[in-house]
Amino acid sequence: MEALSRPQRNVMIDLGRFVYCWAVVFYHIYNGTGAHFITGRYGVEFFLLVAGVFFFRHLERDQDETTGQYIGRRFARLFPWSLPAFIFGFIVLRVVINGSDGKTLIQALSSDIWEALLVKMNGMNQDRALLIAPMWTISSMFLAEIVLVGCYRTGRKTFLNVLLPTGLIVGFGYWAMTDKGAVEDWIGFTTFGTLRALLVYGCGYYCLKLGQYLKTLDLTRLAEVLLTVLESMCHVFALLVMTHYDTRAWQRCVLLAFFVAVAIELSGHSLWNKALQKCAPVAGWLGAFSLSIYLIHRPVTRYFEKVLYPGLDNYYAHLLPLVAAIVVCSLVHYFLVTGLIKFWRKKGGKIKALVLRGGTKG
Repeated sequence: MEALSRPQRNVMIDLGRFVYCWAVVFYHIYNGTGAHFITGRYGVEFFLLVAGVFFFRHLERDQDETTGQYIGRRFARLFPWSLPAFIFGFIVLRVVINGSDGKTLIQALSSDIWEALLVKMNGMNQDRALLIAPMWTISSMFLAEIVLVGCYRTGRKTFLNVLLPTGLIVGFGYWAMTDKGAVEDWIGFTTFGTLRALLVYGCGYYCLKLGQYLKTLDLTRLAEVLLTVLESMCHVFALLVMTHYDTRAWQRCVLLAFFVAVAIELSGHSLWNKALQKCAPVAGWLGAFSLSIYLIHRPVTRYFEKVLYPGLDNYYAHLLPLVAAIVVCSLVHYFLVTGLIKFWRKKGGKIKALVLRGGTKG
């Protein structure tokens, strides 16, 4: 099918990852002050929506993959990124900032380790924030995908025609009616963050379908200009909301804006994508690098806030060194992880041959 063919690198989605990652960073830097990016956390909706789009696109392309195979492959992809970030955060937050003794560290590790294993957002966090707060997103994504891939593989038509639309209607209604909104809160069957991931992933399916439909249309230049203007307005609207408003109603409005913008970007009719295609390698790298920034920035901001420059005035007076430290630590994380992945791809077969009798099958 034309709509399912592998597209060129999507520059605007990659740049969106990078931009909205920094919106989350500055939300955490100014958290509680109301100074800037008071709802920069809404940038997470962009990550979840895009992840949902690519999740369902993968399911459509690989019909033969079992649920177990998908879960194993997904964990193997996420774990190398989460483990180094977890070790870094544990050292900075538990050892350096808290100054915990050995017994206390072991006790903390017994609870924190589930964060590195990506499953703590099912409620094992016990209504508390995770050690590395942004890690909730990776955990909730992983848990949501376990549920969704199982439903999709078990009964695709029933899931897409009944369970998914019904779940979105009920889920968003529950989201609006419940008093609890913090991602770590238990809401009776899972954490609010995992419900949030499930709902936005579901929106990702319809975003993918809208993008595929738009791709089939033979649009005029004027129509593409109008779509590109709409795409730009959606991103500007989202950023303006993040700097001015803080309600769950606005959060849903931002999600709608992302839905429209990403669908246009998927369609191939975005003139921004076409104009910036030469920058695709750089944009792709920035999009990948944004994951390291997202996972690493919180321990760095806490270290600056609690150890180096305690007190808000002193803390904000050193914003430039803080941003530089986030970039440097994130670069170390990124190149460490990508280096280990490349090493495993190159040497993994030989390592397996040393521990598996008769080597590996297939």
